Amino acid sequence: MPQIDYIQRQDVLALLPRRPAGSHKGSFGTVVAVAGSLGYRGAAALCVEGALRGGAGLVYLASVEEAVQTALARTPEVCVLPCRASAKTGGIDPVHAATVRAHFAGQNAVLLAGPGLGQGAAALLPALLKRPAPWAAIVLDADALNALAAKKRPPRLPAGTVLTPHPGEAARLLGTDTAAVQADRPAAALALAERYGCVAVLKGSGTLVATPAGTLWQNTSGNPGLARGGSGDVLAGLLAALLAQGLEPAAAARCAVWLHGAAADRTAKRLGQLTMLPQDVFADLGALLAAAER
Repeated sequence: MPQIDYIQRQDVLALLPRRPAGSHKGSFGTVVAVAGSLGYRGAAALCVEGALRGGAGLVYLASVEEAVQTALARTPEVCVLPCRASAKTGGIDPVHAATVRAHFAGQNAVLLAGPGLGQGAAALLPALLKRPAPWAAIVLDADALNALAAKKRPPRLPAGTVLTPHPGEAARLLGTDTAAVQADRPAAALALAERYGCVAVLKGSGTLVATPAGTLWQNTSGNPGLARGGSGDVLAGLLAALLAQGLEPAAAARCAVWLHGAAADRTAKRLGQLTMLPQDVFADLGALLAAAER
């Protein structure tokens, strides 16, 4: 049995980025979300709001026009790069990957790819990750993980990459089944980190954060009210924001999963696990962080 450290409140609060009085938006980094499609517009909106609420100085969304409009209706603070939709998949036309890379060359931005991309992720991902990658760090979630899993051999991912699979996605990435992943979650998390050479976040009850060096942490916050579509999109955006503010990947992952879970615990007390929605967590994340700042 591997040694497991537990993610605790005091450790997370000590890691959170500070905001000096002389700060400006450039002080807190840039997140570029390549997310959403005609069928999954809400995923884009939730992940960019997660990045904004997580403190990133600038958040961009590259997506199809319909997803862009959905996101702007919720968060007018997001900057947008509207993309043409693929007639085949309803997702972002892959020609836009080169445009996104070129737009952020030299800007040290954090890439968040995957939420709601649909089948178009398979064509987009290689171009987004092509070396030399212009990204300071990368979060791969949802459909980006399925695109990775479809490759015959694990690709060499850029430094600073974090994978955020749920058990089903983890099973595909490891070439096994969900039951095997759930039977030994610590082993699965460590196997993901070793196989892909990056930090892996295995979501679920007691979310695990693993590094290629074999270090393993288990989250101590969260509840079953998070078990619905959209929760992972919020988490991915929050994680990308913490990376953009300079946290190293394992620290950003630990902070993101604990904050997301702790905010959801407040939401569950306020609304109940049955009726709470992923978007409801944002209000409680704000209350949680405001209390920490006092």
